[in-house]
Amino acid sequence: MEPMAQKIVRDEVCYEPAKLFLKRHISYSYECDCHDPITEPKSIKNAPVPSALFPRSLVGPCFLAWVLYLKFVLSVPFYRQENDWRRLGFNVTRRTMSNWVILADVYYLSYIYNCLHNHLRLREILHGDETVYQILMRSDGKPATSEARMWVFRTTHQEETPIVLYHASLTRQKEVAKEVLGEYNGYLHCDAYSGYQGISGVTVVCCWAHTRRYFKDVPQPKGVTGTKAQTAIAYCDKMFKIERKLKDLKPEDRYDKRLELLKPVMDEFFSWLESFPVIKGKLQEAVNYALNHKNALMRVLEDGRLQLSNNICEQKVKPLVIGRKNYLFSTSEAGAKANATIYTLVETAKENGLDPYKYLRLLLERLPNLEFHRHPDLLEALLPWEKIPQEQCRAIPNKNDSTSVAS
Repeated sequence: MEPMAQKIVRDEVCYEPAKLFLKRHISYSYECDCHDPITEPKSIKNAPVPSALFPRSLVGPCFLAWVLYLKFVLSVPFYRQENDWRRLGFNVTRRTMSNWVILADVYYLSYIYNCLHNHLRLREILHGDETVYQILMRSDGKPATSEARMWVFRTTHQEETPIVLYHASLTRQKEVAKEVLGEYNGYLHCDAYSGYQGISGVTVVCCWAHTRRYFKDVPQPKGVTGTKAQTAIAYCDKMFKIERKLKDLKPEDRYDKRLELLKPVMDEFFSWLESFPVIKGKLQEAVNYALNHKNALMRVLEDGRLQLSNNICEQKVKPLVIGRKNYLFSTSEAGAKANATIYTLVETAKENGLDPYKYLRLLLERLPNLEFHRHPDLLEALLPWEKIPQEQCRAIPNKNDSTSVAS
């Protein structure tokens, strides 16, 4: 039989497992033959080759970038990676990979981190939060079971060049927040933790989602409706409903509309709380929380760029929490610092529409061959929102993409 026509029956997605290979860099030497070797020596030049990431190490930029991607994006700890790399024929220990992370931070990535840190302090509105962390080898002499902290500070979702910055510390003291914020002068969305209060130049904006959560935690009698806690939650829900209607407005228009629609609800809510008799238990704690932070909660009315909640910062704590459940702790303070650096680069890359793996690889390929110690301004071109990363590291769009795979 002879073929007469064809039709497409179906498409199917296939997967080709990863493979490792060795890349050997060879430098050729060249000599000049336009001189008489009797009267003067020949000129010899060696062809340049890319600099190695670390002295006497086999690891290359693409491999290390994937190791970092597995841990800090997919939350695969090094002890699991160790087994996978062994199955692919490469015997690399978890300790070696941990050392690579620290060296990458010290030699290269910390300089990009510092640039992002400096840019963050120049913004007018920030969000802040922190979560518990564990560091085994502590310099303060406390036992390994003591709680350390990982802080998160980020720009608002309206920024054209967003930044998400992580910072590791041994304590939750106010001095840590002051150290991170430095000479910052502006608004800070946060919870009511005292460590954020009283910092020079910082105007605290408290989170209404936290206020709602306090009332949500009040025990409710089964089948009973219309309790005081439920009424308080209804007030908060009404505020968030108003805010959702205003989200597409320009900041100046949102400011006017908030005074018209949101402020009366807030005033009514606090007047209602102030009429409460003194009671005991969770409900009184929730009432006290709201009344004690009334000024900071109503501060959202001062500027149309401010947010009703701090949820966008809390969402950036989640990748860290998921990773922490897998790798549990950092052995050293240097390891915790390196983790904070790489989480910063990964999450900031995501916020700027970049593929985290591509961005990490770009940095690890470029920085060893860049004289940024003598010319720090060269680092600016590698920040996530700049032309080179935007052209070379863009993530594949998920929506309205004809090549995307249907789940």
